[in-house]
Amino acid sequence: MKSKEKKQFYFLLGIVISAVFVWALFRNIDFGDLWGALKGANYLWLIPNILLIVLTMYQRAYRWRFMVAPIGRVPYSKLLAATCIGFMANNVLPLRLGEFVRAYSLAMQHKQITKSASLATIFVERMVFDLVALLLIFGVVLGLSHLSLDESMRYGLSIAIAAALVGLVFIMVMALKPVQTTNLLTRYLFMIPEGGKQFIQRVIMKFARGLEFLTHRDAVVKVAFHTLLIWILMGVSNLFVFRAFGLDLPLDASFVVLVVVSVSILVPSSPGFIGVYHAGAVWAMMAYGYSKSEVLPCAIVLHAAQYIVVTLMGFYFLKKEHLTLKRLEEVADENENEH
Repeated sequence: MKSKEKKQFYFLLGIVISAVFVWALFRNIDFGDLWGALKGANYLWLIPNILLIVLTMYQRAYRWRFMVAPIGRVPYSKLLAATCIGFMANNVLPLRLGEFVRAYSLAMQHKQITKSASLATIFVERMVFDLVALLLIFGVVLGLSHLSLDESMRYGLSIAIAAALVGLVFIMVMALKPVQTTNLLTRYLFMIPEGGKQFIQRVIMKFARGLEFLTHRDAVVKVAFHTLLIWILMGVSNLFVFRAFGLDLPLDASFVVLVVVSVSILVPSSPGFIGVYHAGAVWAMMAYGYSKSEVLPCAIVLHAAQYIVVTLMGFYFLKKEHLTLKRLEEVADENENEH
């Protein structure tokens, strides 16, 4: 299957999966009652929710500053712009190109930062720090709440923790010993011609450049602290939407929704995680004794608040930095192929 055909296939697959989830969610739902719940919500509660969403975007950019510091001094405004543009891109572009868009956006605005190095910091941020923070929060919440895990969920959690730790160890080795790691990886690629190996070595070395902050203890501590802060703020933000719909859900439910949604959006879907986000939120809230019809309006607004705020912020910074979404998509698409 050619690259273009493969992308079209995965795009269509995401649309189909989203459509299936939407159908399942709205099946047997009384739309009159749904509209009544949406119309009757107290949307003043969305003010603190939106403020926390905006704050977490600023906080993400601030955390990123510690990750790129060993490579170059990047103005905070550039980090904030790239962060907002990247998250917006995940909402409007197919195939989750947002992380590539974010990496390219920063590299385009700051020539000292290569796309590979920028992508490396994002990879570590999302696949190590964010994942570990979510697992820690989930473990604490389960320990403090009345919810219990069945055996399959405990097994899945254990696998996720093990995978995160293995990934962290590998990344630390690459950060501390980039040359040795590169030589080891390319040594066993005997089927690839020498020119191809050299290209892979260059890419890995550029990627390793973005991991340099891991060799600085203070930077790692600061990134870890701000990661926990970001996810705590995001969890708390959910509570205000619960209150908007009069749902008597405890604080721990906010974090259960946060973790379950973060896992559910890993499922291939349409841009903006339509359907999979809502299904995760609905399932998590139903675990506290509510019916699907009672929590679906809340799930819709939870998603809409984040989607609208993040997307508007992204387009604002896109215009402010004189960038175009079409060009970012093209270059991000090219870099996705390279990686």
